[in-house]
Amino acid sequence: MLKRLPRPLAFVAGSALVLTGLFAVPAAAQAADDAPSDTAVAGLKINEIETDGKPDWAELINTGTQPLDASGSVLTGRENGVSLTIPSGTVIAPGDVYVAENDSFKLKKGDKLSLFAPDGTTLLDSYEWGDFHLDTWGRVPNGTGDFVEQATPSKGEPNPETTDPTDPTDPTDDSWKAIKLNEVTSANDDPTHDGYELVNTGDTDVDVASWKQTDSTSNPAPVEAPNGTVVPAHGYLVLLSNQGLSSSGDSVKLYLADGSTIVDSVGWGENDAQPGSWSRCGDATGAWAHTAVSSWGASNAEACAGTIIPPSDPGNGGEVPCQTEGASGSGPAIAGGIAWPGSQDWTVADNECQFVTPLSGQDVSGLDIDPAHPDVMWAVKNKSHVYRLVKSGDLWVPDTANGWSAGKDIVFPDGGGQPDSEGITVGPDGFLYITTERDNAASGVPLESVLRYDPSQSGATLQPTTQWVLTADLADAIDPVKADSNLGFEGITWVPDSYLTENAFVDQRTDAAYDPAHYPGHGTGLYFTALEKNGHLYAYALNADGSFHRVATIATGLPMIQDTQWDPDAQRVWAVADNTSAGSTTLLKIDAEGSFVVDRVYDRPTGLPDYNLEGFAIAPSSTCVDGVKKVIRSDDGNNGGHSLWSGTISCDLALGPQGPNPPAESDPTVTATPSTVKAGGTTTIKAEGLAAGTQYTVVLHSDPVTLGSAVADGDGKLTLKDVVIPAATAVGAHTITLAASADPGTVLASAAFTVTAASTTPPATTPSGDGKPVALASTGAEPLPWVALSSLLLLLGAGLVLTRVRARVRAGRGDA
Repeated sequence: MLKRLPRPLAFVAGSALVLTGLFAVPAAAQAADDAPSDTAVAGLKINEIETDGKPDWAELINTGTQPLDASGSVLTGRENGVSLTIPSGTVIAPGDVYVAENDSFKLKKGDKLSLFAPDGTTLLDSYEWGDFHLDTWGRVPNGTGDFVEQATPSKGEPNPETTDPTDPTDPTDDSWKAIKLNEVTSANDDPTHDGYELVNTGDTDVDVASWKQTDSTSNPAPVEAPNGTVVPAHGYLVLLSNQGLSSSGDSVKLYLADGSTIVDSVGWGENDAQPGSWSRCGDATGAWAHTAVSSWGASNAEACAGTIIPPSDPGNGGEVPCQTEGASGSGPAIAGGIAWPGSQDWTVADNECQFVTPLSGQDVSGLDIDPAHPDVMWAVKNKSHVYRLVKSGDLWVPDTANGWSAGKDIVFPDGGGQPDSEGITVGPDGFLYITTERDNAASGVPLESVLRYDPSQSGATLQPTTQWVLTADLADAIDPVKADSNLGFEGITWVPDSYLTENAFVDQRTDAAYDPAHYPGHGTGLYFTALEKNGHLYAYALNADGSFHRVATIATGLPMIQDTQWDPDAQRVWAVADNTSAGSTTLLKIDAEGSFVVDRVYDRPTGLPDYNLEGFAIAPSSTCVDGVKKVIRSDDGNNGGHSLWSGTISCDLALGPQGPNPPAESDPTVTATPSTVKAGGTTTIKAEGLAAGTQYTVVLHSDPVTLGSAVADGDGKLTLKDVVIPAATAVGAHTITLAASADPGTVLASAAFTVTAASTTPPATTPSGDGKPVALASTGAEPLPWVALSSLLLLLGAGLVLTRVRARVRAGRGDA
């Protein structure tokens, strides 16, 4: 998915401004013959920043091996809307630095410094910090490392390569390096008001009695340690900040006794550290997140598995230099979802800032675990780049063999362009099949295509062997407008012909059973492409000569889709949503009519942040341990410097028969016993004639109230025991309905149900003709005649619904 563009800014080039669309582009950048190309300045990076106002300045470095013409490149500061254009004739030698400054270029607390190519829009580098001024911060190592606080400025010179400082009080003791900040709060609540937690990842106790701490503006001062000063091995210690921490955004920086060697630091935005805490998920190494609850003196695992509050400033992810974009909001989860059938607590599975390239920040779009090598996973960025990842403990890291250590660029068949590469799958031939939704060099034009690459190619750039351009075939879904250029193919997966034919898959081109022989040259399966705009899968026979045939269009139950995966163990196809549907996933199977339908809807795991998680990869069952296997999600939103999240899924999803379920012996029915219950009372609901292994939901009407959900057993039956009828339910006639959880709008069966008053007082009486008291009828909120009429109407309506459903079922079977 396309990242947010920087906000519109006025880019100054001397006194001349040239306005282009929403952006004010330097006049120098308009001289195409004179300005250096974006590729030529790709090695230009921010190396050091000073914001003390005397004046503010930024140092740039040439990380390439050739002289670099930086003329016309643009620096911008977000908070003041300031910009500075590098003068014409500025050439930087390899490894050399250039200082950019002027009196009007002023940076603020909580600011973001961005470096753009001469076109004014291509982002080359950026750095964002919390609610504090940067004294002097620089990259170590120069040009490539993290930004760290400098003891003294090195303006105009490379930064000192002090990557491994030691405590001057004992140069031989490096046990302090195992200490990390793990949790912070800015809430003034005893006993941890304005507190922070340290975690010790090492095997030796560490005493921090002589250490110092600052917030965003103060000088280093001794730590405040009401709980002692020793951080036990693999344990925790809670300290109090020696300065008040601001709820509007602040930072904590921890130093050794010298007050200059920084141990760790973290910043946060407004209200990100209260209520609850600003916590690492997982401990010591994970991304920072706003947890709704605190976990002082203990692991953050439980807090991170609970509610995660979206950050007020998504870019403020613990001072991560590769942070360029945060979560972009969330839509509602898909109705009828059930709990994720695996771990709810997920952890980061990559190194910080592992996926940064010259064309984009830390993000990953599509994933696929190599079916022939489960310890290899392929990842693609939507900026023309692909990675071969291998397992390293609990992490997935770039393969260092065969030139893959930094990943490889990809191009179109003519050797140029910038494929907006969103989805990836490994074909049965071992080649990589990658989808595009546009050429980023012409980003306003949709380009729905599949590119095939040989991953064994040498060199830093992969050339495609074949391209299938499918844009014209999707004219019924994609319009040739700029907006649709960001709503195209997001995912791709390969489904074998054997599964499709065994389960009587219907070819929508012929309206008959799919016959692979009708598509000579397509190989041994179909490629299912996921179109973001409408949430549909498109099944294609991709022929070796670049021709193709669309075989089917499949609704996934998702309004928008970000990835898809064939699961050979479950004999199902996964459809995956990002935060537009709160991370829901659907599982598709072939039904009795030969069409793909939704079999299950799963909610996002509760401990997985609701980020822009686009990629999805599931490990094969050959890797199962203790009944579970790994699932990986990838973040296309750059949150906290990490892009991969790892969790588990059960190796047995109890899906029932593979392929189409046999038709039910009879029409579905639902009953409630008793069928008359006092408000607040209980009943037992049973249903029969259902599809085995499918989840169903029971709802009480007229005001819809979900009473429960269950999966039908092998005999097509389900039971919900001790179902509570809400105490607030109106007295009178009601209806109970049954529907598949994946399709709640289609009522399969219904039953009449009556709710009586839950009165605990004796019924009112009135004298009868013979002088004896007579109990009055309870009428609820309506006179008795209206209740009777309502009951009759509801019963008639329920009968009509069931009659229509039965007619539709018989028509589908050819019985009508």
